[in-house]
Amino acid sequence: MDEQLIVCGKPYRVLRLLGHGKGGYSYLAEAAEQRVVVKQIHHEPCDYYAFGNKIEAERKDYERLLAAGIRIPQMLAIDPEAERIVKEYIEGPTIFELIKNGASAAPYLEQVQDMAEKAKTAGLNIDYFPTNFVVRDGLIWYVDYECNEYMDAWSFHTWGIRYWSRTPEFEAYLKKHRPAFMIREERITREEYVDFLKRTDLGSQYPKERFEERITRLVNTVSISLTARNEQGLLVGVLFGLTDYAYWLYITDLGVDREYVRQGIGSRLMQTAHQLAGGEKDISVYLIANENAVPFYEKCGMKKADDVMKYNHIEWTEFTVT
Repeated sequence: MDEQLIVCGKPYRVLRLLGHGKGGYSYLAEAAEQRVVVKQIHHEPCDYYAFGNKIEAERKDYERLLAAGIRIPQMLAIDPEAERIVKEYIEGPTIFELIKNGASAAPYLEQVQDMAEKAKTAGLNIDYFPTNFVVRDGLIWYVDYECNEYMDAWSFHTWGIRYWSRTPEFEAYLKKHRPAFMIREERITREEYVDFLKRTDLGSQYPKERFEERITRLVNTVSISLTARNEQGLLVGVLFGLTDYAYWLYITDLGVDREYVRQGIGSRLMQTAHQLAGGEKDISVYLIANENAVPFYEKCGMKKADDVMKYNHIEWTEFTVT
C-alpha cells in the first residue's frame, strides 16, 4: 500500500489496517523505520454507544488511564484538526486471537484483574473485550484508550470475564462476526505481497536469491492473480496461476493469512481460478503441494500424481520472509 496519513505535518506510510472500532480505524504505519499505530477517528453511527468530541475524548481517556496505572501504549502525537492519533505499536497476539486459536487466557487473568482493580479504584471501566489486549513479552497491554465511568454491570468480573475463554458468549460472537470476503482478480504490488507473506506460511517456499526482483516479476506477469480481502480491504488470501485457458491450469502460489485459515478462503480461491481458466470440463489443474497442505488439496478433489517431470539447476537458499 502506498497511502500516507499526515499527522501534525508528518507523513506516515500505511502498511495495513489493524482494526475498525466504534470510534475509528487503526492502521499499522511507519515513519523513519519506526512502526506505529495511526488511528483515524470516524463518525459512523453506533447503535449502542454515544460519543461527544471523539478526539478530545481520546486525549482525556489517555490521561485518565495513565493516572490509573493501566499499562497502555504511549501516545506519540495527536492532531485535532485531522482527527488522527499516533501511538506506540505493541506487537504481539491479542487475547482474542489466543483464545480463538485454542490457547488459554489463564496466564493473563491475574494481570487483567489487577488492571480491573486499578480502574475501579480510579472510578473507571475499560473495555475488557479481549481484542483490546495484546501480549508482549509475557505482559498484557490495553491498546485502546477507551474508558468510562465505573458501573458494576460493565466490570471485568461481571461482563468481561464472559469473553476470556471459549464461553457460549465467545462462540456466539465468533458466529455473528464471521468475516465476509471479496474474491477478485487483480494485480497487487510487490510491497503488499511481501507484507502478506509475513502473515502466512507461504513465504518459506521462495529462494533467497534476488528475492525482491523476482517477486516483482511474479506479481506483474503471472497469468491469473486472485486476491481475497476482508471487509476492511486487508489482503487475507492470494492465488497465482499459469494457464493456457484451453487445457491446463498450474497453481504456483496459494496462501492464506494465518488469522483467517479454515474459513473456506483457499477453496474459494481454487474454485474461482478454475472457472477463470475455463472450467472443470476443459481445464486440468496441477500444482506442487507442500506436505502439510496435501489434506487440503485432497478435500478440493485433487489426487496425487507421479507423472510430473522437472528440470532444475537453480541454487535454492531457503529462508522465511519476515
